Amino acid sequence: MTTLSKARLFCSDSNELDFEFMFNPDKVQFKESVSVGESASARTESGRPLVSFEYPNARTLRLKKVIFDTYESGENIMSVYIDSLRQSVQFQGYSTGDSYLPRPPVYQFIWGDNNYITCFVEKLDYKLTMFLADGTPVRAEVNLSLKEVDDSFLSSEARTYDENQFGEDDTRTQPPEAISVSEASEYYLKELQELCESGTGAAEEKKEEALENYDPDGQVTLYKHSNKDGDSVAVGEGEYDKGDLGDVGNNNLTSLYVPAGYKLTLYKDSEFSGESRTFTGEIYIAHLSEYGFNDRVSSFKVEVDESAKEAYESLMQEAEALESNASAACEEYSERQSWYS
Repeated sequence: MTTLSKARLFCSDSNELDFEFMFNPDKVQFKESVSVGESASARTESGRPLVSFEYPNARTLRLKKVIFDTYESGENIMSVYIDSLRQSVQFQGYSTGDSYLPRPPVYQFIWGDNNYITCFVEKLDYKLTMFLADGTPVRAEVNLSLKEVDDSFLSSEARTYDENQFGEDDTRTQPPEAISVSEASEYYLKELQELCESGTGAAEEKKEEALENYDPDGQVTLYKHSNKDGDSVAVGEGEYDKGDLGDVGNNNLTSLYVPAGYKLTLYKDSEFSGESRTFTGEIYIAHLSEYGFNDRVSSFKVEVDESAKEAYESLMQEAEALESNASAACEEYSERQSWYS
């Protein structure tokens, strides 16, 4: 004769919160969906509404009208079953690795060989339907809504399911006990504040480091006299002949500045001919006489150092990621401060 397998909520956080159903549910209802953005006015060429796919929603599982009954024993249905279920929607400070996050416990819904979903109990709905003469409740009807979560909510020491070591039968070392909600909230708020502040600072440092490689707004500056003195002309990437030397004038260049990420090539003759000399930024030349180019420049080219630009773009992407994480932490910190106060 086949042994009846009981449906279970296996708690990854602690065996004290494991739960076995008295009677199996008669229906397990799943829901999966995708969120889309839809404009009231935008249409495709065929006239259909224009939609954009945003993200898949978390999978949900509903257990409806699960019955619990202690009529024969006369025990209080609340203390035997319902109070244990109520713990599933209570917040505690659970470990997520190196920190604590105030959250409800995380479960796996298991029935026989099927491990359906890693989840939390989003909604617990119960009603008491039978009472003894003294008012003791002995029957309850329960509806549960479970919502899927990913493994990022689990500690590195999270429990793994073993049907032979369920609940009190699990003699393995348990994960660290949950701390109080107030302790976890304080810990998590401090962590968010540190991430907010350090992330913002780290992002600014990355941007400064990026600009040391290449400045997208940088300009090469040429001066008529030594030591950045006299008339000047500032230009970006491009090719410039003697008519482009402006107030500096042809064959009048004496000092110059090349910003990071740029290359300046000077030519003694017009139309980029004659003897040349290239300077790679960041560099400042106080007097061109030491290079044999003082008052002898008629054309020049300004180019971007592609390797420096690539380094800049890579560092800016890192800065944007740090800034995004810091912004999210700052926003959550501000929001949670109002919650906890």
